[in-house]
Amino acid sequence: MAPYRYGPPALKSSVDVQLQTAFSDGNWHTVIRLATKRASTLKDPYYEAIKVCAESQLDGTAEKCGALVAIDELVKNKKTPDLDTIELYEWACRDFFDYDVEYADTLGPLRARWAKANPSSPLAMQCLQACLERWDLVSAQQIATSLDKAHANTADRRYMFWNIILTYLLSISPQCTDASRKVYSLLAVRQLERAADLTENSEKLEPTDRGLLTEEEVCLYYRVLRSHGTKEDFISRVKSPKLGAIGQLKEGKKLLLCETLDTLETWGEWDLIYQLCREALSLGLDGGTTPFLVCDLQIWRKFAAAASKVADSESALGEVQTILNKYIEIKDTASAMYKKNLSLALLEATFRLPAAALNPNRDKTGLSPRVVQIGLFLDQYFERLSAFDDVKGYVAELGFDEIKTLMEDVLPKMLGEDVDKARKAVLNALESRLRYLLTTCPQTLSPQPSVVDGETQDKPFQCRLCDNPASIPCESCLKKILLDASKAYKEIRGDKELVDSIPRLDKDPRLDLALVMGTSLLKLSGLRPRTTDVIRPLWQTVDAGLFLQAVLLLDAQLKETPGDTELRLLLVQLYLLLGCASYAYQLWTPLDVKRTIQDALSPLFFDRISSLSPGLFHGTRPLMEPLRSFYSHNLGDRSPVRIWDAFSAGSYTSILDIVRYDGNLRRSCTVMMTLVEERRATRCYGGKIDVEIEEHFLTENIDDNTTLVNNTDYGPFPNLESTHGPPVHEYLRLGPGLSNERSHLAFLSEQYLDLLLYKPPKDYRPSKQTEVALRDREYTLETLSRLSNSLTDFLHQPTTPSRLTVAETTYYTVLSLLAAALLIALSTPRSDPVPKTLSLLTGSIKSAIASLRTDFFSLPSSPSTAASKMTPDKTTTITRKGGRLPGVSPSLTEMPTFAALRDAALAVRHSAAFVVAAHDRELARDRSGRSGVHRDVLAEMRALDAAAGKVLGEAKGHVQRLKEVLSEGGWLDRILELAFGGAENEEEGGREDEVARTVEEVIGGRGAAEEWAGRVVESWREGVKGWGMVKME
Repeated sequence: MAPYRYGPPALKSSVDVQLQTAFSDGNWHTVIRLATKRASTLKDPYYEAIKVCAESQLDGTAEKCGALVAIDELVKNKKTPDLDTIELYEWACRDFFDYDVEYADTLGPLRARWAKANPSSPLAMQCLQACLERWDLVSAQQIATSLDKAHANTADRRYMFWNIILTYLLSISPQCTDASRKVYSLLAVRQLERAADLTENSEKLEPTDRGLLTEEEVCLYYRVLRSHGTKEDFISRVKSPKLGAIGQLKEGKKLLLCETLDTLETWGEWDLIYQLCREALSLGLDGGTTPFLVCDLQIWRKFAAAASKVADSESALGEVQTILNKYIEIKDTASAMYKKNLSLALLEATFRLPAAALNPNRDKTGLSPRVVQIGLFLDQYFERLSAFDDVKGYVAELGFDEIKTLMEDVLPKMLGEDVDKARKAVLNALESRLRYLLTTCPQTLSPQPSVVDGETQDKPFQCRLCDNPASIPCESCLKKILLDASKAYKEIRGDKELVDSIPRLDKDPRLDLALVMGTSLLKLSGLRPRTTDVIRPLWQTVDAGLFLQAVLLLDAQLKETPGDTELRLLLVQLYLLLGCASYAYQLWTPLDVKRTIQDALSPLFFDRISSLSPGLFHGTRPLMEPLRSFYSHNLGDRSPVRIWDAFSAGSYTSILDIVRYDGNLRRSCTVMMTLVEERRATRCYGGKIDVEIEEHFLTENIDDNTTLVNNTDYGPFPNLESTHGPPVHEYLRLGPGLSNERSHLAFLSEQYLDLLLYKPPKDYRPSKQTEVALRDREYTLETLSRLSNSLTDFLHQPTTPSRLTVAETTYYTVLSLLAAALLIALSTPRSDPVPKTLSLLTGSIKSAIASLRTDFFSLPSSPSTAASKMTPDKTTTITRKGGRLPGVSPSLTEMPTFAALRDAALAVRHSAAFVVAAHDRELARDRSGRSGVHRDVLAEMRALDAAAGKVLGEAKGHVQRLKEVLSEGGWLDRILELAFGGAENEEEGGREDEVARTVEEVIGGRGAAEEWAGRVVESWREGVKGWGMVKME
C-alpha cells in the first residue's frame, strides 16, 4: 500500500475493480455507496474505513471529522487495526495533523500497536518512519523497542541503536512527562553501559553481539554519557584501553578524540587534555597510526595550551617541542596542509612558552624567538590568502620591542634580492594590514598625565610608534597608514604588468589595501562601536567628509573585485548606516545567500529593515520571500528535515546534530525577525495580515520562558581588528544585534497590536451576544494583563538596556504602559472612581512620546564638524569644510528613530480607539449605560489620541519636507563638497586636504565620485518615496 504522503493510497488488491476505479477517480459518492454495500455483505471493517475515508473528502464538517471519530474509537477500544486501515485514516486526516490533531494521540499509538503485534514484518519499519516524520517520539520509541526485541539475535544492529537513540531523544524532549524523563534517561545510559562493558570485556565482537562496533556507535555512547552521565564516569571511560579515545585512535577512529578534547576543554581538564594529545601525537611517530592522522591544528593548539596550564608547564612545553620537532623531521612526506599545520603548531608552542624560557638572558633585543617564528612562517606563507588571519592573533600578543623589530627589520628584509613585483605587492598589502592591526593593540600606547604644566591634555595616551599624543586609536598612525596604502595602491594600478599578474595570486592586493584605507578612514571619521549608550545620530558623531570618503573608496574597489563577499557585506552595512537601503539591497542581492545559511546571514541586512526603508517591501518580489521559503521548508513539519535519512544511514551523531540544529532553528531570533519585519511593513501600507502572530506555525512553541537563540554569523565580515577591541561589525550596525530580549519584546508588541486591530469576519453574527461579549471581555482583560506583565518583565531585565536602541526602549515602554492603562480602563466600573494609576500611566506615555519626538526632530541641520576636528600632528588638521546638508536631510540616516516615533503614536491611537469601540459596543448592548467605560477614562483616552494625532501630523509633514528637499537641484555638488570640501578650502590657503586628495586619486577622480554621489542621492529619494506611501493615521 502506497504511503499517504505520495498521494491517495492504493486499496487492497482484494477490493473489487469497480470500487478500486471509483476510489482512484475520486468519485466519492460512488465509493461511499459501494463501500457501504461491501461492508454490510462481507462484514469486513476495512470497507467501513474506505467509506469513512471517502466521506472525509466531502464538504460537510461532520463528514470531514468522521475519520477522526473512527480513529478515536480505535485508540480507545485497544483494538489493533490492520495497516491498510491505518494508512487510509492517515490520508483522510492529513490536513488536521500539527494543527487541530496531535499525531501522538491518534495514529501514532495505532501504528505502535500494529508494530508491536507485527515486529518481524518489514512494514513495521514503515510505521517507525511515519512516526518519526510526524515527530511522535513516544510511539517511535515503542516501535523501536519492539523491533529491537524482535531482531535481538540478528546481525542487523540498527534496531538496537534506534531503540537507544530514540529513548535518549524522548528523555530530552518536551513530549516526555516529568515522571518518565528520569526513567528514559537512565534506560538510555544503562543500555549503552551494557554495550560498552561487553565491548571492553570481549576480545572480539561478532555482528550479533550487542556491543559497540562502529565509530558512530561509540560516539553515540559518549554523547549520551556526557549528557546524562557524570563527569567522573565520562573521564574514566575515556581512559579505558579499548573504548577510550586513544584505543579508538589506534583503530583509525579520530572523531572521538576530537569530541573528547572539546568536552574536556569546557571542563578545564587540562592535565588530561595534555596526556591525551601527547599519546595521540606519539602514536603517529611510533607507527600506531598513520603519521599525520592527528596533525590537526586544533589538536596541536590544545596540546600547547594544555602544556602551558599544567603544574610543570616548562617540562610539558619542552615535551611539546620535542614531539613537534620529530614531526618536522618527517614533514617532507606530508601534504601541504599538514606542513602548514606544523608551522602553525610551532608558532603556537613558541607563544605558549614562559617569558623566562623565551629570553633567559633578559636581553633587550626585540628579535625574540616569537618574532623569529612569525618571520619564518610568513617567509613561507605570506602569499597565502589566510596569511594575515593566521598570524594576527600572535602579532597582537607581541611586546612593543618585538613589534618594532618585526615591522622595521623582519618584514622589510623578507624578500631580500627578490625582484618579483607581485610578491612585493602582496607583502606590502600584508604589512599595511599588520600596521593597522597594531593601532588596535594597547601595547603601542603609553598613558600620559591628564594635566601637564597646569594644562589639561586632550589626548590620554602617547603613541609609541609615532611619539605623538594619541587617543584610541592613534589618528597620526592611521593617517600615515592610509597615505602609504594609497601610494602602494596607485603603484599597483599604474603597473600594467603587475595588474596582469593579479589573477595568478591568491588574493588581489588592491583589495587588502582598499580595506585598510577604508577602515582607517572610518576610524579617522570618529566612527565608534554603536552600542546603546553611545548611539547618537550619525552626523553628530562622525566627520561626514571622511565617512563618505570611506564609503566611496570601498565602493570603487567593489567595481574592481565584485566577487569579494567580505567587501560587499561591509558596504551593505555602510549603506544601511548611511540610510541608502535600496542601494544596499542591490549589493545584497548578488550575494545569493543560500538556504542553509539564511538564518545566520539574513540579519546582516534584514534586521530593522522595515523601520529604515519600508518601501523595499513594495518590490516585484516579496522582500522576505527567501526567508519565508527557507523556514516553510525546514520548519513546516514538526520533524527535523531528512531525519529518516540519518536513521537509515546509521549516522547517530548526525541525528543528534540535526535535532540540535532543528531546535535552535525553531528558537531562532531570525525567525522572529522575519515575522515582525514583514508584519510591520504590511501595517505601514494598510495591508492585511493573514494570521495573528501567536497562531503562526513558526511561533507555536514559543512563550515567555523560551530562550530565543541569536544565530547571526559575523564571520564573513573583514576584520582587521585585534581581540583587544571590538570587531568591525560593531561599528556599522544600526543598533544592538538580535537578542532574546529584543525578540521577545517584538513578539509581545505584535500580540498587543493583534489584540487591538482584530476585526471579526463580516458574516459573524453570534446568537447569544451577551454571553459572547462577556467571554470577549474576559479574554481581553486576561490578554492585557499577561502582555503588561510580560512586557514589564522583559523591559526590567538587567541585560535589556544593552540589547535595544534608545528609540526601541521608548517604544516598548509605551506599549507596556498602554497595556497597563487599557487593563485599568476596561476593568474599572463606571460607578467606581478611576484609580490614580491611570493618570500616572497616561502621563508617562505622553512623556515617552514627547522624548522620542524631541530626539528625532532636534537633529542638527548639518553634519557636525566639531567631532571631526582631529589633530594627529602639529601641522595637519583633518576637517571637512564647505559641505552642508540642507534642512531636515540629516534625518535620512535616522529613520529607525522616526519609525519608532510613528509606531508609538499609532499604538496610542489604536489603543484609544480600542477603548472607545469597547465603550460603544457596551452601550449598544446595554442601553442603560451602566456597563460602558468610565467617562474619565474616555477623557484620558481622547487626550492621548489627540497628542498622538499631533505627532503623526508632524511626522507626515516631515516626510513631505524630505521629499521637497531631495527634489531640489544641486545634490551632487553638495555630496561632493561634503566629501572633499568646496571653494572655502581653496580660499583658506589654497591647499586641499591631503587625505581627500589621496582618496580622489585612488578612486579615479571626481568623475567617478559624481556617479557614486548620484546613486546615494537616488537611494535616499527611493527611501523617502517609500515613506511617502506609509499610512500616518
